[in-house]
Amino acid sequence: MKVLVVDDSKAIFMMVSQMLTEANHTAVWAEDGSKAIEVIAENPDVELILLDWNMPVMNGPEFLQKNLDDSFTSVPIMMMTTENKPAYIKEALSLGATEYIMKPFTSDILFNKIDLVCGGF
Repeated sequence: MKVLVVDDSKAIFMMVSQMLTEANHTAVWAEDGSKAIEVIAENPDVELILLDWNMPVMNGPEFLQKNLDDSFTSVPIMMMTTENKPAYIKEALSLGATEYIMKPFTSDILFNKIDLVCGGF
């Protein structure tokens, strides 16, 4: 499975990428929502998006809204963020996120959530 990790932190990408690689999956990176749109166009085989909330240029909610408006992807989008306020979770889900994972997380938590979203991961 190819997973797009959208996060402005290279360290977070490296950590998540290592978790995915150890489970025989591939990670690609975009440092913000705007770049993620380009990466999606270049990688039509992406099957899941892990999306941070706080990023420059285009943040997570802006990316979700843009996808609602333009429908550039239909793959599951899982928020991956430190934002834990119920209103933020509700907003992300109302904008089309399929799941929400809190940083920091373990590989067990990540893969349980991915399995929930993708089924049979």
